Amino acid sequence: MKCFSAAATVVLAAMLCGCQQKADMTPVWQTDLPTTGVHMELSNTDDISFDPAYYAQTREDAFYNNLHEISAVMAEGAPVVTFYGVTADEVKLIYLENIGDYLYVDYDRVAPQEKLDYVRIDGDGYVSYKLDTAYNFEFTVTTDKGEDQYLVVSRRSDIQ
Repeated sequence: MKCFSAAATVVLAAMLCGCQQKADMTPVWQTDLPTTGVHMELSNTDDISFDPAYYAQTREDAFYNNLHEISAVMAEGAPVVTFYGVTADEVKLIYLENIGDYLYVDYDRVAPQEKLDYVRIDGDGYVSYKLDTAYNFEFTVTTDKGEDQYLVVSRRSDIQ
């Protein structure tokens, strides 16, 4: 039994160390958001793609083709999204549900849970979000210049 406990302890320690790996903050993609001018970077991934994405506020809007195009990036793994020149109070994060070919809907405004779905990192002049859940995250950045929205689809090939 002691042998099993020692082995289980080693496996658990190895798993926990993997969860705490430091993110690679080298940007693989970056942009300045059009309305606010806030600089946004994506890091900790090397597999990204840009596909057209459309947004409907409700399922009824989707049914009646009341759609809006939304800027989107698809990223593999646990990407880190960083915004410069804003605080966490100026960035809101919600889930969007994929209901069809590149069609996303937000009908209940469910918020992702910090430390469960993402880890927020507040730095000097920036705020970062390490996305730990494979899902669709809509970031809304609001400043005195206006509002920008950006969809980050976090995909995980290790989760089926």
